[in-house]
Amino acid sequence: MNQTKKWALVMLGLLVSVAMVVSGCSGNKEGTASSTPPTESDKTATSAPVTLTVRVGSWWEEKAPQIIEAYKQERPNVTLQIETLPINGYLDKALADVLGGNSPDVLDLDLWMLPALAGHDMLETWDDHIEGLDIDDFLPAVWDSSKIDGKLYGVPTRAESNVFYYNKTMFDEANVAYPSEDWTWEDMLEMAGKITVPGEKYGLGIAVSLSDEANVTASFAPILWSFGGDFLNQDNTEAAINSPEAVKAITFFAELYTKEKVVPEGSLNFALTKDVQPMFLNNQVAMFPTGSNILTTLKENPQVQWGMVYGPNKSGKGTGWSFTIPTSAKHKEEAREFVLWYMKPENMGKFNPRSPARKSAYNMPPWDTEEVQYILSAAPYQRMTPPVAAWPEMQTVVVTELQKVLSGIKTPQEGADDMAKQMNELLKK
Repeated sequence: MNQTKKWALVMLGLLVSVAMVVSGCSGNKEGTASSTPPTESDKTATSAPVTLTVRVGSWWEEKAPQIIEAYKQERPNVTLQIETLPINGYLDKALADVLGGNSPDVLDLDLWMLPALAGHDMLETWDDHIEGLDIDDFLPAVWDSSKIDGKLYGVPTRAESNVFYYNKTMFDEANVAYPSEDWTWEDMLEMAGKITVPGEKYGLGIAVSLSDEANVTASFAPILWSFGGDFLNQDNTEAAINSPEAVKAITFFAELYTKEKVVPEGSLNFALTKDVQPMFLNNQVAMFPTGSNILTTLKENPQVQWGMVYGPNKSGKGTGWSFTIPTSAKHKEEAREFVLWYMKPENMGKFNPRSPARKSAYNMPPWDTEEVQYILSAAPYQRMTPPVAAWPEMQTVVVTELQKVLSGIKTPQEGADDMAKQMNELLKK
């Protein structure tokens, strides 16, 4: 775990009370969970100039000026300041700023990050502020994952389904038939074995790097779930990662590297986007799981012959992001107004830099293409990681122990047992 994350997590327990005091003394009681939503007349009557800060990932950089200009037409008195930050260190900075009372008014959070803040009362709830919002229009997995203990802590902006992309050139050269929607992990392994030429090309790309742990769960979690395993038990009170089914999944995942050797030799340090994707474009990796992010890159590389298919066993790890309001936000009412404005399908469809969370937003460009619609059709087969406050730390534990198993330092059972032990300790905190 990097030093920044260690610092943030250690300080978390000590400074929660400070954050609550800062929030309570802000003087902005209108934004609390128990407040009554402002009426339309209240909104239009608001005329005092306000600078509203919105923090999002760096991939929003191109869209940010467009959003600022559009919202200026909607609320002339509100000046948006949109901060675009890289994914590395994003959660650490969010924790530090909320605890220090220096948070943005609107904070976009990955759904694996959201529990870390919501679970420690660092986010406002939305349950009393979504009247009139068509909840059924949001993809269910991301909406449900924005809830912790039945309370809604964010309104989803992004929903991503993972499918398998395959390199047709590599399949054709190996005389291997393209995968079909009813394929299994055993089918995938057989195909990957026929395509692999050690040192030259590989049938599958996986991620095992601690630099982007969510990439690792995108590679590993679908195997875990397909084999009947899971990270935690059904009510998220105890680790289940060392069950016989989970150990079997860990064994299968590890042997892709240690025994079958159908993944690149450097996979222990690979992230999907940074490392696997370039190899796919260069006809060095034949298959890997990802979402719609790669579509723009594929269009820029027309020499690559590719296809997409649901993951083996129709499995996939879904991802998503939600707009949240930190308890230390200075302009909570205005923040809610902005979020609800952005949630209109026409705004989300126009301004989202990644796949939208609302179904109706997919009826407009650029989301109405055949490729994006196919990825959207995979949504019912996606699962999300556990919505528990300790998940960011648990994810680090899982990735760290997987690395040890793939390196031969531990057996799959030993790695699984150590994962379970550390995850149970985190659940008790």
